[in-house]
This record gives sequence, structure tokens and C-alpha cells, in this order.
Amino acid sequence: MERVDWGQARALATKGVPGGASRGGCSGGSDCGGRAPKAIIRTRNMPASRITDLIGNTPLLELSGLNAHYDTRIFAKLESANPGGSIKDRTALGLVRQAIHDGDLKPGMTIVESTSGNLGYSLAILAKVYGFNFTCIVDPKTPRNSILFYEAYGVKIELVDEADPDGGYQKNRIERAKEISASDANTINLDQYSNPAAQDIHYQTTGPEVYQQMDRRINALVASVSTGSHLSGIARYLKEVDREIKIIAVEPEGSVVFGGKYRPYKQNGAGLSFKAANYSADLSDVEIKVGDEEAFSMVQEVLDRDALLVGPSSGAALYAAVQYCMQRHDKNPRCVVILPDSGIKYLS
Repeated sequence: MERVDWGQARALATKGVPGGASRGGCSGGSDCGGRAPKAIIRTRNMPASRITDLIGNTPLLELSGLNAHYDTRIFAKLESANPGGSIKDRTALGLVRQAIHDGDLKPGMTIVESTSGNLGYSLAILAKVYGFNFTCIVDPKTPRNSILFYEAYGVKIELVDEADPDGGYQKNRIERAKEISASDANTINLDQYSNPAAQDIHYQTTGPEVYQQMDRRINALVASVSTGSHLSGIARYLKEVDREIKIIAVEPEGSVVFGGKYRPYKQNGAGLSFKAANYSADLSDVEIKVGDEEAFSMVQEVLDRDALLVGPSSGAALYAAVQYCMQRHDKNPRCVVILPDSGIKYLS
């Protein structure tokens, strides 16, 4: 079993390294304004000494089949290439390293977090690496595959089965995580919904990666919102380097992130029954809601045309990207779509 000694873990969390700009150009030290400096992101042709070295530097794929059919120029950032299978590996790493950097997370402590999917995978892995405990707050809609994964990693699972007034479980899950954290000094709730570290890691790594992989020639970025962290972090970086890059934010019909009344939808891993503090709406140029039918139709289409199996939130983002690009054929924009995970986790 892989372990990182705590002195080394703290050194990693406090060391400024290459791999992407940090807030205000910070590369470490007192000028970081209390935020942990840049995460260590290695190139993929370097040998890794621990599983966290494999987080980031995910591939970018030009969707030739989809592009030929729609006469578009769409590129997909494949976050499923992270060891935990999703973009949440980055988010979890940012949250954990910030907590270590601040002295809030110490050996033997427990992290408690509300998640029914990808962040749970990521924190389960990091709990093994860094040697802390993890309690995952789930609900009856949590996929069976996720529960089995958590159990394999020794995660303590707590079920919240009482729906909140909107008919979902997210608000009650979050409240339960906060209750547990408040009642136990040895427990910390990292709070992916409002913790700035969840956004910062994408400003520091994902944004620069996209810009460099596109050889600095990018006209639009499309991504799902949900907790807001990855879209807002990437958008913040891209808007700093080029204000002309358009940011297209995507949510399921039924989510209230863009306003409106909550109603159930089938796009797992997307949407919220509230607007998370980590969503910086001022960075988005366009907000698009996508229905279940359109999202799942695009899941099948990109599988048929590019042999790529994606999840429903990726299907929604791709659908939005196609619509956006087709409306701007006169400019034929170079568009990057963030695909947060693959469809493998949603097959059961």
C-alpha cells in the first residue's frame, strides 16, 4: 500500500513548482495570500513515484468524427485519464493540500464530505496516500458502483435518505457533513461547494494545460458547472490571458444553478438544487441548459462517431458546444470541451 510520510506531504503542499500560474502569479511563500502554492503536475512521460503524480496533464482529443459531421472544430479535454477517473482528482488534491498547508488537516484526522460520485472516488484514493480517514455522505441515488469503490478503499459510508424540500438530497447531505465536522474536533469538512481551494487548483493547472495544448489558439471553452469549481477556475485563468475567449457554462434542465425551480433530471454528476459559492457567474459569457434527451443522445453520438464513451454531463457539454459552434460557423471557433469523466461509471 502506497504511503506518503506527513513531513513529505506538507512539503509537497507548501512548495511552489512549475506547471501553471497561481493566483496573482504566486509561486510560494508569504505572497500567496494564505493559499497553497501550485500543485505538482508532472508530464506524462516522466516516471511517477506516487499515484498523485499522475493527476493532471490529461490528453486533449480533436473530435474528428463529430467535427466532420457538424463542420466544427471541437477538442475534448479527457479528464477520465486521471487515476480516479475524473476531474475531481484535481479538486480533491487542491482541497487536501490546502488543508495540509493551513494546518487544518493532520495525521489521523477524518475528512467528511458530501458526495455521491466522483469526489468520493478521489478522496478515497487520497485518504490512502496521505493516511487520513474518510467519511462519505451519500444518498439513495448513489450508484452501486460508487458504493463498492468506497468500500474497497475502506471509506466509512453514511446514508442520508431524507429528501430536502426540493425533492433532492444535496442540501441534507451537505448539512449532515457540517454537523459531523462541527461535533468532532478530529474531523474536517473540506466543502467542495464553497472552498476557494477547489477553484484555485483548476486555475493553477487545468486552465494553463488547456491553453498550452491548444497552442494558445482557443476561442471558446465549454464545461458543466455543478459545484462551479473547475469551470470557474479554468475560466479565471483563460480570461486573464485572453479576454476574448468565450466561456460557455452548461447545466441540466431542472438544475437551479442558473435560476428557476428545481425539478428532477437524469444527468448524473451534474446540476445542483442550489447555486454553489464556487460558481463565478461573472466569468461566463453564455449559460445553456440542456435536457436529458439531448444529453443522452449526444452520449450515443460521440460514441458512434469518435468511439468515445462519455458520461451524461459530458454529453450535455458536447451538445452545448455543437450548438454554440454551429451558430458561429462564420467564425468557425476553436472550442475546447471539458469532459469531466467517462461513461464507464454509469453503465450499471
